[in-house]
Amino acid sequence: MESRRTLVAALTVAAVALIVAGIAAVAIDSGPSGGSAPTGPVTASPSGSVASATPSPTAPPVTPSGLPGSSPSNFTPVPTMSASPGPHNPGFAVRGGSIVYYTSDGTVVPVEPVPGLRATIAGDQVTYSALAGNRYGLRAGAYAGEFMPNVSIQQDNGSSAQTGGVVVVGSVAVRLISDALAAITSPADRWIVALPVDIRGTTKPVDVSFDSYGLVGLTYTPRVLVQFSDSLPVVNVIPDNSGYHVLVEQLGVTLWQVIDPTRLGLSSATLDPDHLMNELLLYGNGTPSVSRDVVVNRRVEIGHPMLFAAGEVSVSLTVRGSYADLSPSRVLKIADVPVFVASS
Repeated sequence: MESRRTLVAALTVAAVALIVAGIAAVAIDSGPSGGSAPTGPVTASPSGSVASATPSPTAPPVTPSGLPGSSPSNFTPVPTMSASPGPHNPGFAVRGGSIVYYTSDGTVVPVEPVPGLRATIAGDQVTYSALAGNRYGLRAGAYAGEFMPNVSIQQDNGSSAQTGGVVVVGSVAVRLISDALAAITSPADRWIVALPVDIRGTTKPVDVSFDSYGLVGLTYTPRVLVQFSDSLPVVNVIPDNSGYHVLVEQLGVTLWQVIDPTRLGLSSATLDPDHLMNELLLYGNGTPSVSRDVVVNRRVEIGHPMLFAAGEVSVSLTVRGSYADLSPSRVLKIADVPVFVASS
């Protein structure tokens, strides 16, 4: 009997010991905060918090749909849109399927499409290239010009608007001029001004305006005035020309003039309705690149460079004692964007 009591007591002591050991083990495994204890070296983060070197458990992998376990086969990627240029961040961008230019103050200048040409953004430029089957005689993909966003033109109401300018190569200019002349029914009105300055060489503002200038005796002659910085090429814009004469000596009111020699055989008193384009006069008061007269008595292509001029170039339709009115409608345009001719 005594031995049984001794055995029970021993078993009781052993059971108590096992219970105590179990409680201690649970306390150690839980850690002092009741979570998992660090199992590796512990370092302090820059913020001063303590982080374990052992990675914490990660969330279930997320498939492209954004939902755990969903099938990526039905995922349609959403295009990533770059931030559009805006105030203080000017540049070209695509908006609503069309190319536009954002000015530094957020003004939007649409890039005007030209029939038969493709407009493409390349860095900070928009260039035009020929489409297959174009009506300009250009091979597909050939360079055809550029869109210059730095152009403002005076409107019919006297205000000025930044429209940009289209600069096209000679073959495109020829066709655009021809189309514009064909749409004019009155012989006395059959003339148009493609702006004779290649403005691709400047990123500074280019202003196109209309006023009068004292070229015909005491009568002030209407003109379109292109003002710019730098020295830029002045090019031929008369399709049916017989060459050109650059006059730079003893001109009085201008520093230089360019005439079509066809004009020398016409009346010196009145405009000839059969040769109105030949009677366009180009002139300026900025320093020209030539110091003596230049005489070319053979036909040249549109876009042929005749001189470089600084500051301004004007165009009038005038002979001694007679002139034609010149308004914004007389400038060759694509929609409301003026057309300049590239030098070639």
